[in-house]
Amino acid sequence: MSNKTDSSNSDSPKADNNERENHDQNTSHHSQIITGHKLTGKNFLQWSKSVMIFVSGKGKDDYLTGVITKPATSDAEYRKWKIENNIVMSWLLNSMDNDVSENFLLYDTAKEIWDAARETFSTTNNTAELFAVEGFLHDLRQGEDSVTQYYTKLSRLWQQVDLFENDVYENPRDEATHKKNIEKKRIFKFLLGLNRNLDEVRGRLMAIKPLPTLREAVSEVVREESRRKVMLGNDSNNV
Repeated sequence: MSNKTDSSNSDSPKADNNERENHDQNTSHHSQIITGHKLTGKNFLQWSKSVMIFVSGKGKDDYLTGVITKPATSDAEYRKWKIENNIVMSWLLNSMDNDVSENFLLYDTAKEIWDAARETFSTTNNTAELFAVEGFLHDLRQGEDSVTQYYTKLSRLWQQVDLFENDVYENPRDEATHKKNIEKKRIFKFLLGLNRNLDEVRGRLMAIKPLPTLREAVSEVVREESRRKVMLGNDSNNV
């Protein structure tokens, strides 16, 4: 009898520890910051993309897409669904500005929050936002930036433009052709915005048939810039 009692008592701390660990883990999940792009109402595309990347990485994207649906309360899976749904809901709410998240507190599922946020913000200011980004791209030149700094600015703007890309191609060849055309336009934009002291390398690259890839073009121009700095000194970056 005493042995059984001792065994029971020794197991009790383990159970308590497990319960505390589960509680701490759930608390950590609920308070986790999942993106640097907090939803403000004006940045839905950036927010939704970064949130989906995080949630998919955690294997919980089915709660956003609706693949996993709410089971009956009598179902054996209900408790698991409730816990995981609440975790995803907390991720969404914590990734919003307080003024925005207050509008979604009364929803019951992560999918309802996700859909409501999309319906509320996905079409608001999208056209104006794309117009503004395209305007920045149109006006951007190398100027006083190094080639690397100039390309980095271009890349950030291109990434924002890509967020607006929602075309679906049934034929993979059509999609490949579209991407190839986009890359060609970006090569032209990169080369056209370079300073005049890089006219020579720009001309060489434009003469190559077929055109090099964007990364190859950037790499070649960076090498030429470095060569000019060594040969001519730091003043070679002037327009």
